[in-house]
Amino acid sequence: MSRKPYPTPLVVPAQNEEHTHTIISLHGRGSNAERFGYELLSSANLQARLPTVKFVFPTARKRRSTVLKKIPIHQWYDNYSLGDPGQRTDLQVEGLYETAEFIRGLVAEEARILGEENYSKIILWGLSQGCAAGIFTLLGGWADPSEAHPLGAFIGMSGWLPFEQQLREILRRDGDQVSARDNRHEMQSGDDSCEESESDEESEADAYSEQSSGDNPLEENDPPGGDLNSFNEMEEDSPRLDDLNPFEEDEEEAPSVIQAINHIRDILALPLIPSDTELSQDSCPPSLCHLRTPVFLGHGAEDPKVSAALGKKMSNVLSDGLGMDVAWKEYQGLGHWYRVEDEVEDILSFLQDHVNLPVISSSSLDRLEGQEK
Repeated sequence: MSRKPYPTPLVVPAQNEEHTHTIISLHGRGSNAERFGYELLSSANLQARLPTVKFVFPTARKRRSTVLKKIPIHQWYDNYSLGDPGQRTDLQVEGLYETAEFIRGLVAEEARILGEENYSKIILWGLSQGCAAGIFTLLGGWADPSEAHPLGAFIGMSGWLPFEQQLREILRRDGDQVSARDNRHEMQSGDDSCEESESDEESEADAYSEQSSGDNPLEENDPPGGDLNSFNEMEEDSPRLDDLNPFEEDEEEAPSVIQAINHIRDILALPLIPSDTELSQDSCPPSLCHLRTPVFLGHGAEDPKVSAALGKKMSNVLSDGLGMDVAWKEYQGLGHWYRVEDEVEDILSFLQDHVNLPVISSSSLDRLEGQEK
């Protein structure tokens, strides 16, 4: 049976004739490119502030939602629970595989337009389930493991890491291997509120939407409890990997980082990284260079749908477990959305610092608009 195609993405060209960077941004579950994309652009005035950036907003194809009695909704993969995304991971595999393939195609096309050496000028950005699908795609790397293409940055808002519990367990097995934190290569080292943005996606009463409230069964599960501040602390009732780890033969010789990435690549049906790949402080094997992509993760402290604790756990796995350069920020008074005056401003500053992205400040923009009047 042939797979249904993804809808044509919404593409917003750069305002300037010069196109220096591309942002590929993934909406949350139940939304679409137009609803999410136009709201993000207008609320933060991103076209004017990022005049050399091309924006690509893909739409997830409709998939039947198991928890919503097989009703088709726009979702990057079938997500059984927002309170505990680790439930029913078997439902997630097909969508994650297809979505990752789709996103890699979008990235490859933008690299072709910008120039093959310019993967570093592509930013992958996602909200909620779009963040989850985007980070999983990034961690899987490229179809050819010999390709060394770190992206410019990954931006995640109100998200989580799929298969986080399984990845956490894999990364804890190999205490004698070189620490992932010490394997960083050429990585850079490393708040004021306003009213929460309103949008169709945030206020819509549609029970299928990720941003809807009320009797959505996806919101009934309470976020898992426990102390989530340390990567090394793991819930006693976390599911074990027993029959889920396809790399048992390599466990004794493959560093835990490679085992974890290969677990993701197996889910995404990508060729596995050889278990004898060497890790060191001074070099980054091409098969793992995508882990050099700097990451910004923002989350509302009062998020009622995706607990900020899940975002923090994702941050810990990426930084402590995989040695990635991660900036984590939690925003007080913010729910399941983003806020322009602090979170988006922090994101733009992050992109200026890590991607050398030309950003026009709000004050400069106000002066320019005043002069035009």
